[in-house]
Amino acid sequence: MAGVEQPGVLVTGASQGIGKAIVMRLADEGHSVLGVSRSKPEFPDTAQSASVSRIHWTPLDLSQMTGVEQYVASLEPVAIRALILSAVDYGEGGRHPASMTLAAEWQRVITTNLIGHCVLVSLLLPKLVANAPGVVIHVSSDVAVTPAGGRSAYAASKAGLHAMLRAIAAEHPLDRLRVYQLIPTFQTVTNGIRRRRPKDFDFSSYADPALIAEVVDRLLSSSPASVPAGTYLVRRDGTLDWYEEVASV
Repeated sequence: MAGVEQPGVLVTGASQGIGKAIVMRLADEGHSVLGVSRSKPEFPDTAQSASVSRIHWTPLDLSQMTGVEQYVASLEPVAIRALILSAVDYGEGGRHPASMTLAAEWQRVITTNLIGHCVLVSLLLPKLVANAPGVVIHVSSDVAVTPAGGRSAYAASKAGLHAMLRAIAAEHPLDRLRVYQLIPTFQTVTNGIRRRRPKDFDFSSYADPALIAEVVDRLLSSSPASVPAGTYLVRRDGTLDWYEEVASV
């Protein structure tokens, strides 16, 4: 991990879509970015060489726990100040009922979206807290907090990660760890979305992933007082609305 001198920001799902947009935005803003993904990201020719030099990419499959553990071990000499969770596996094909979701899909989606991220977060917590206040930002989904018919595996994985991060937040005072969960109120145009839509689909109502990247950058740059840790709905204009969680039963 040579070249990472200041505390780095680690981004999962760095090869495309929202994750790639976050990597590029943070690098442009001067952050040292550690990106992980299954496939290597390709940056546009217009990307500044200085920005690209701040990006340190490593192949990582979040469904392989041994690989996650080995990657974290390789970070032993590297300081991490923030962890951005944006990697996602939506499952097979389009929407389909739980009764048609095969065991292999359940396992892959939940292992990637939930277990892989849980292991990564738990192993990196000491580093994040050591650079207090450490920051965790989860690019979540409405399916994490509301019913989502036809997306059972994806919903289960996102809801599980949402709950795990709330538990992590409860374990640490805000001056040691800030946990944000972002729920976009709109769709973004990504390669994954394009594959799941008809060829003639009209994406004019969809947002650019750069919008989420701007919000993430803003959170990393904000003070705890200006944007308190918690769950937020992200509006199409980039504004954030507090999402009221159930505190206890």
